[in-house]
Amino acid sequence: MILARRSVAPARLLLRNQQRRFDSHAAHHAAPVNESFGRSFYVTVGTFAGCFALYQFTKPTKGPDSKSWLTGLIEKWTPSEKIFEERNAIHTAAAEKAAQDRHLFLSKDASDVYELRSPETSFQPGHPYNVVAGSKADLSHVIAHYEQKNQKIEEARVARMQDGKVISIYD
Repeated sequence: MILARRSVAPARLLLRNQQRRFDSHAAHHAAPVNESFGRSFYVTVGTFAGCFALYQFTKPTKGPDSKSWLTGLIEKWTPSEKIFEERNAIHTAAAEKAAQDRHLFLSKDASDVYELRSPETSFQPGHPYNVVAGSKADLSHVIAHYEQKNQKIEEARVARMQDGKVISIYD
């Protein structure tokens, strides 16, 4: 019996207290208000009108081979297939030429000598200011050596081109 009383006790307390009512009879009814249709009504009507207008623009005119106004407008401003074929041919030729040039540069033998960007600073590491006149070395033989080397490389390249092993991009 005690267990039954314990389970009923919270319910008994709730039943004793009367619920509070928030309604009051002191105020009068609210004045009538003009209610509009609301935003959703106008959005729905606008959507239907827009869909109808879009259907009218995309609907073909009378006739079996007729096209809609919108299709004709799109076809008017779309470039022809011939233009795309010309662009693709030019792009393909340029890509093939770039591949040939790359193979040409990659097939070049590695140099046995290090190319110096500025030999005057590499051979003479001293400070460039306050240099005594006549103290610099004569580098004319070094310049002649590199000019001769570059001339041999150029002659070898021209010989390869004349043999038909390499096609120049400038021809």
